[in-house]
Amino acid sequence: MARRPARSRRASKADREFISEAEDILERMRSDLVDLDDQRAGSGEVEPDLVNRLFRSAHSLKALAGLFGFDPVRHLANLLEDVLDGLRLGRISLASESVPMIAEAVGLFSAMLGAVGDAQAMEAAAAPIAGLSGRIEAEVRQSASGRGDFDALEVDPTLLQALTEYEEHRLRENLRRGRQIALVEAPFEISCFEEGLSQLREVIRSVGELISTSPAAGDASASQIRFSLLVASPLRAGELTARIDLLGVSVRQVAAGREAPTPSLGSSPPTGDRADPPSLQSISDTVRVDIRKLDDLMNLVGELVIHRGAAGDLIALLQSNASTAWIADDFSKSHRELERKLKDLQSAVLELRMVPMRQIFEKLSRVVRTLRRELGKDVRFEVRGADTELDKLIVEQLVDPLNHVVRNAIDHGIETPERRAALGKEPQGRIVIEARQRGTQVVISVSDDGAGIDTGGLCARAKAAGLIGENEVLGRKQALDLIFTPGLSTRVDVTDTSGRGVGMDVVRTNLTAIGGVVEVESTPGSGTAISMTLPITLAIVQSLIVCVAGQRFAIPLAAVQETLLVDPGAIQRSRDRELLDLRGDALLLRRLSDEFGLEAASPGAKLFVVVVGLGETRIGLLVDQLEGQQDTVLKPIQGPFRAMRGIVGATEIGDREPVLVLDVASLIEDSARRREAA
Repeated sequence: MARRPARSRRASKADREFISEAEDILERMRSDLVDLDDQRAGSGEVEPDLVNRLFRSAHSLKALAGLFGFDPVRHLANLLEDVLDGLRLGRISLASESVPMIAEAVGLFSAMLGAVGDAQAMEAAAAPIAGLSGRIEAEVRQSASGRGDFDALEVDPTLLQALTEYEEHRLRENLRRGRQIALVEAPFEISCFEEGLSQLREVIRSVGELISTSPAAGDASASQIRFSLLVASPLRAGELTARIDLLGVSVRQVAAGREAPTPSLGSSPPTGDRADPPSLQSISDTVRVDIRKLDDLMNLVGELVIHRGAAGDLIALLQSNASTAWIADDFSKSHRELERKLKDLQSAVLELRMVPMRQIFEKLSRVVRTLRRELGKDVRFEVRGADTELDKLIVEQLVDPLNHVVRNAIDHGIETPERRAALGKEPQGRIVIEARQRGTQVVISVSDDGAGIDTGGLCARAKAAGLIGENEVLGRKQALDLIFTPGLSTRVDVTDTSGRGVGMDVVRTNLTAIGGVVEVESTPGSGTAISMTLPITLAIVQSLIVCVAGQRFAIPLAAVQETLLVDPGAIQRSRDRELLDLRGDALLLRRLSDEFGLEAASPGAKLFVVVVGLGETRIGLLVDQLEGQQDTVLKPIQGPFRAMRGIVGATEIGDREPVLVLDVASLIEDSARRREAA
C-alpha cells in the first residue's frame, strides 16, 4: 500500500500534534473570515459573535503555540488577538486596513505550519512575519476610543464608569445604528432575585439587546435589591414598558434613536448566566488518530492477507497427498475461521479510514463565495451526495483537482450577469457538485451552465503552441482532452485565477496517481461537466490474477466488468485495431503481450478477454489465462518499473511471488486516444 507522504522528515510526534490541532483552528478561522467579508460587503454590519469567534480562535492558537514552544506562531497570534480585540470592542473600525491583515496572517500561519520541522523554511518565513507584525502593531497604536460618545446620554455617570470595555463597545455600536437606549430599573426580593432578574433579562432579549446589568441605588425596602439594566431596542420607552409588563419595573428612555422595523435578536452579547456549572467530561467520544498510524495498521492487515493466501496454498498441498489429507481437514477449519476474522478486521480498519466528501465540499463552498465576489459573478453552488465516503488518503489527493475544476468553472465557464442576460440566460449561474457511489467506485461530477468549451479555439491555440500538427484534425473527444495538456488554457489572457494552463494537467495527474480517470463533456453555450471516477480505497482490494506468457498480472476487480473465452477467429481487425463483437457493440481489444513486450500466444490458441471499464469507456484486455480472484495489497514500485505506463504498483500473492498491478485508468485513456486518432 502506498504510504502517506510526511510533511517533513524532521517533524517530531509533538510537531505533528501541534500541526493537527492548529489546522483545525485555522480551518475555523478561514470559514469565519469568509462570513466576515460577506457581511462587510453586504449590510456593512458584522455579527458580534462572529468577531468573538475569531478572537477566541486567535487566542487558542496563541495558547497552543506557547504550549508547544513555537514562538513565531505565538507572537503573530498575539498581535492578531490585539486586532480582533480592538474590532470586537469598537476601537478598530471594520473599514480599517487591519481586516485584510487578519486573512494575511491566517495565510502566513498555514505557511508556517508547512515549515514546522524545517529550520531553513522557518527562517525564510521570518521576514514576512516581521513585516506583517510591524503593520499590525502600527494599526493597533492608531486605534483609540473615548467616553465622549456617551455625553448625550441621560444616565448616572457612575453607571457608565462601571461598564466593561465590551459593554462600552456595544453601547457605542447601538448608538451608531440609531437604536433607542433605555434604562430599565426593577426591585426584587433578595431571597429570590435570581429568578425575577432572569425572567426580566429573557423578556428584554426578546425585544432588543441587553447591554449591561448592575445593582442600583434607589427606593427599595430592606428585603429588596434594585437593578439597573441598560437596553438597546427599536422600541420607544412606552412600547418597551408594554412588552415587559412586569410589576414594579420602570422604563426610561435615555437616548432617542431612529425607528427600525424589527429588533436585532442576533447581536446580544454572551452572558455567563447558567444554573449549573459545566461538566468537566468531554462531550465528544471521538479520538483523533494520525492517518500514518492507520496506514501502518492497514499494512499489517495486508501482510496478514498475504500470509492467509500462503496458508491456503499450504492446505491445498497437504490435501493433494493422501498421507497428510487428514491434517489438511483440521487445518482448513482453522483457516476458514481465520479468514472470517481477518475480513472483519479488514472492514473495521477500512471503516476507520473513510471520511465523508462533505469535508472537501465545505471548503469548495468557501472558494466559490470568495471567487464570485472577486470576479463579480453571481453563482449558486449546489452540493449533492456530501455524505458519500472515501478513503482519507484519496480525499486528500482530491483537494487540488476539485479546487482547480471549481475555479475553472467560475472563471472560464460562468458568464457575468450582464452577459448571461444578453444571452437569454438567468443572471445567476449554477455550479453543481455531486458525489455518488457506484459499486466499489465513487463518481464525482462538477457541472456548470456556463459558456462551455470552444473546441475550435482550443485547437487553434494548440496548433499555435506546436502541440498538434498544423493540418491535424481531431475528433471532439480528442479536442476536449486538450484541456489536460500542460501549458494550454482555454483562456487567452492570464489572470490571478487562471490562464496559465497548469490546473487541468494537475487534475489528470493527481487522479491517475490514485487509479482514477477523468472525463469531460461540454456543449458550447450550455455548459461543461467534468466527471471523475475513482476507487473507494487504495488499501486492500480484490484483484483478478491473469497470466500472459508466464507473467502474472493483477487487475483491480472494481474495474472488471466481465470475462470471456474467445476463439482467435472471432477477433476482427479495422485500421490496425483489433475488435470484438460484444452483443452488437464493437469492443476495442488490447493484447497485454504487446503492451509489455512479452511473447505472443501461439496462433490458433484460445484467449481470454477481460472487459474493464471506468466511467463510460471500456476495453477488452487479451490474456492467456485467468487464475482467479485474490485480495491484494498495493505497494509502490522502486526502480525501472516505477515510471512504466500501464503499471500502478505491485502486490504479493500466496506464494510470495511479486505480481505487477495494472493501471486500468491509463490503459483506457490510451485506448480512447487511439480510437479518436483512427
